[in-house]
Amino acid sequence: MVTIVEWSAIVSAVAALFLTVFALDQLRHMEKHRNVEISMKVFEWGENERLRKAMKWVEREFQFEDYEKFKAQEETDSEVSDHPYDVIAFFEQVGFLVEKKFVDLDVIDDRLGPYIVATWKKLEP
Repeated sequence: MVTIVEWSAIVSAVAALFLTVFALDQLRHMEKHRNVEISMKVFEWGENERLRKAMKWVEREFQFEDYEKFKAQEETDSEVSDHPYDVIAFFEQVGFLVEKKFVDLDVIDDRLGPYIVATWKKLEP
């Protein structure tokens, strides 16, 4: 015959197992929530007026012919000196977040993939 002490030990073990599974499930959901929150902040940052202006300028007007000419233009034109670096800094931060697994690569690729490729082609030299 099973005593009340044995039943309480069984119930306690089952409850502990259930709570462990529940806690792990909640941690998984917290991870997803954190991922979404960071992704939304990245996209919000990408939508600010300064960065949008810089991205449009790089896409439409940035032309790299040689380093000496670029340096001369950089000294006289604030757009040439600021906009490429703003865009590079944004994508550098996004890359950092992906590398450290704070945000999923799939999310960034879906939202920013074409911009990353096009910008890289323009700024690579």
